[in-house]
This record gives sequence, C-alpha cells and structure tokens, in this order.
Amino acid sequence: MQSILIVDDMESIHEMLDTVVQPLGYTTIYASNGEDAISLFKEQCPDIVLTDLRMSPMDGLELMKRLKEIDPNAIVIMMSGHADIENALASLKLGAFDYLTKPFKVDQLMAAIERAKEVIRESIESEAHDSNLALLGDAAATQTLKQAVARAANSPSPALIKGATGIQKSLIASAIHNTLDTEENERPFVTFDCDAESEDAFSKQIMGPDNAGGETIQKAEGGTLFIANIDTLPQALQPSFGELVRDAKSKVKLIFSTREDLETRVSDGTFDDSLFYRVSSQTIEAPSLKNRLEDVPLFAKSVLQSLNREDVSLSDSARSLLQSYEWPGNFVEFKEVIDEASSNCSNQTISEDDLPERIRDVSSWTSLAEHLEKASEEYKARVLNACQGDAKKAAEILGCEEETLAQA
Repeated sequence: MQSILIVDDMESIHEMLDTVVQPLGYTTIYASNGEDAISLFKEQCPDIVLTDLRMSPMDGLELMKRLKEIDPNAIVIMMSGHADIENALASLKLGAFDYLTKPFKVDQLMAAIERAKEVIRESIESEAHDSNLALLGDAAATQTLKQAVARAANSPSPALIKGATGIQKSLIASAIHNTLDTEENERPFVTFDCDAESEDAFSKQIMGPDNAGGETIQKAEGGTLFIANIDTLPQALQPSFGELVRDAKSKVKLIFSTREDLETRVSDGTFDDSLFYRVSSQTIEAPSLKNRLEDVPLFAKSVLQSLNREDVSLSDSARSLLQSYEWPGNFVEFKEVIDEASSNCSNQTISEDDLPERIRDVSSWTSLAEHLEKASEEYKARVLNACQGDAKKAAEILGCEEETLAQA
C-alpha cells in the first residue's frame, strides 16, 4: 500500500488529513517537525509528502530542499495558511508538486493526490527513476559521489569511474551526462563495453579508418561516449587509443569505467601510461553498496517500482537485515534479492523469512577483531595508494611504522 508522510506541527491537521487520505487507499505517517520528517522519509520512503510551509526551526521550503537532495523524484505538496504568491512561486521553483492554501477544500487535496499518483505511475512505466538510482540517498558516500558527479560534469576532461562489479557505474555515467548544462534530449548518450565487444569491433567502431575515430565516436559527437571496462582493452590498442582520446575530447564528453586499479596496471606494465593519464584526469570512486547501507530503503523502493510492485513494503526486521548485510554482489545482488523476496512475500510485506538464508544467518558474520583488522588493512591500502606508493609518507599520515605497510 502506498503511503503519505504528513508534516505539520498541529496535531489537529494530522487528524483532519488522515480522514481524507486513508479512504484513498494510502497509509499515513506523521511528523511534527522537519528533522523527524527527514528521518521518517529515509526509513519508510513514503510516496508523497504533505508538508506545512510555516514550521520551526525548519520550514517547509528547507525541508523540501533536503528531501530533494535525498531523492530528486520526491513528490512534495506544500500547504500554507497564508495566501502568499511569493511563497507559492518559491515552493514551485524548488520543485514542489503542488501548493495548497489552508483552509483548502477536500476535493482540492484529493485532486492533487490523484495527480501525484498519476505522475508516480508514469514514472514507473517509463522507469525514469532508474536514471537517478545511483544518486539516491543521504549517506556520506552518496554525498561524496554527488559532488564528484557535479565536478566531472562541469569539466571538459574525460572522467574515469572506478568500482567493483555490480555497482552500476553506467548509471553514474548517465548522471554525469544528464548534469551537463545543454539540452539533454538533444545530446546523444552512447555506450561501448570493452568487455562485451571484440577487439575487431573496438577497432572498427571506436578507432575507425586511420585511427581517426569510428562510427561510434561520430554518433556520440556533441554528447557523451561512455566506454565501459577500459581495463579489458587489449594492450596493443592502448597507445593508439590514447592518441584518439586526446583528439576526440574536444568533440565529445568521454567517460570511462574500470573494475581494476589502473595505476597498479601501469606500474606492472600491463596498461599504457599515456592512455591512463588521458582517461583519469577526473576520477570518481564509485562506492559499494555496503558503504551506503542507510540508503537501502530508498533503493528497495526504487527496485520495487521498477518491478511494478510499488505496493510492496519492507517489514522492520527485513529492513534491519538488508541494512546489515555487506552485499558482495552490490546492486546486482540487491535487485535479485528484492525481486525474489517481493515475489514470495505475503500481505504485500517483505518479512525476514522472505530473505535468503545468507542474509538471515548472522552466525556467519566475522568477529569484531576480524572486521576491524580487515577495515584497517583496506584503509592502509587506500592511504598508500593516495601517496602513490610512498610508504614513508603514508606511515606519517597513519601514525604507524613503515614496516606495517609492507602487506597493505
């Protein structure tokens, strides 16, 4: 069942809206201030937010701004006891779906909710929410990713997205493309996967005659070319492709992705250094799902919508388990789990028993000491990499002996 979050500092307003909303088939959630509303929004992912404009200490405009940062597709209907054109325009400019002046008629509210419901339905059918999945949420890693996407979009230099399999690097590339200033509907977004295509296909479609650019690059001119898994490009093609990147970056926005650490590949001589420096001037570390666990409820909602199961919800116990699991398969694994669980659940609620054994079995978790040791080694490796292999400098930053970095 779909839900509506009602945000107002007057309990009587909650009660009045409840009598209108519930007969429409929505469950209701209540918050009396902005901070509580944000917490409930992240935890329960309501479909629509009805919020008062004049609240303290956080007013409705600031609340809407915060909600849009968490989920750009959030549907917010603003309510105000003052017929103020300036506030109405400010609300709509910031992305409010509608603006209602109290006391409004019941049919006005019902009409606004029905319009919102139609927008949600159209979004699900077009799968528009998928384009924003990579940037959903409010976790620290998500915020860092959003900032990196904005920097990459505002730079003419190529961007390199680094991350493990299943992390949806293609959606990050799409987000960079959609953040560019020009009219996105007129700009092509073209992809080529080095891992899925043959060496011959790369030579013909990317390099082209005389290594001057093939039909794929020509097709992407004026827009974005996303070349996935550049780490699998045969070494023999890398030097000439580096030259093509140098010439093509003025005609097309180039974005690359890699599953491997290309700096290490350069060091061991298996990746061309000139190509590496041309593709990596803007580097984005795509966070794994285990670093974005607080955003899991929003991800689940998005997946359920894409499956046309938007009426399915998570029980508290299921939500806790999903937010505790480390997700080695990242978003690919997550989508499969949500798909299977939502197919088998009863009463349109995913319970703990609907989840796979590997997620429910907490006995297989490592001890605290083992977890801290692994996290410590991962952090040492990151600092050492940032110091470009300078163990002495890394040891000074970490406050440890240089010898302890030998295996990092």
